[in-house]
Parts: sequence; C-alpha cells; structure tokens
Amino acid sequence: MIVPESRPVKSAAVLTQEVSGTLVLLRPDDGQYYALDEVGSRVWTLCTGTRSVADLVDTICQEFDAPAERVTADVMGLLRELADERLVGTTA
Repeated sequence: MIVPESRPVKSAAVLTQEVSGTLVLLRPDDGQYYALDEVGSRVWTLCTGTRSVADLVDTICQEFDAPAERVTADVMGLLRELADERLVGTTA
C-alpha cells in the first residue's frame, strides 16, 4: 500500500523506452505496456527507493510550480496505479 511515508521503487522487471516525449513502460511477463506523460515520467525517475512519496510530491511541486494538494492527489493516484500493476513496489 502506498502512503506518504512509502519509498517507492521501480520494478527491475519493467522495461522502459521514450517515444516522442512519452515514457512507455513494458511489463515483459505479460506484454502489458503503459504510457506516462511528462509529469508521470518524472515521478517514475524519482522512484529510486530512497525518497518518500512526500519527497516526490515536494520535488514535483517545485519543478512544475503546482499546488501541493493537487500534486499530492495526482502522485498518490499514479503510484497506487503503478503499484496495482506491479510496476513499482516500496522499500522497507
């Protein structure tokens, strides 16, 4: 479960490729693929297992000059979807 204290980390099994400014994620075990926009791609790159969700939100707020409430909701939603699809996990 993703909460603000979680430290999301990308699944090592996921392959990535940038195509025309969109980051495409491929889960090779079943061929499912997902596309991330600019902000989603930035969140993905920040998922190193060393930063909390709150840290990711702070970074996105600063880089995209966006309000914290909106960014928090969007980042949490994205990370929950990525976790549901087994694209990210969390470190202890």
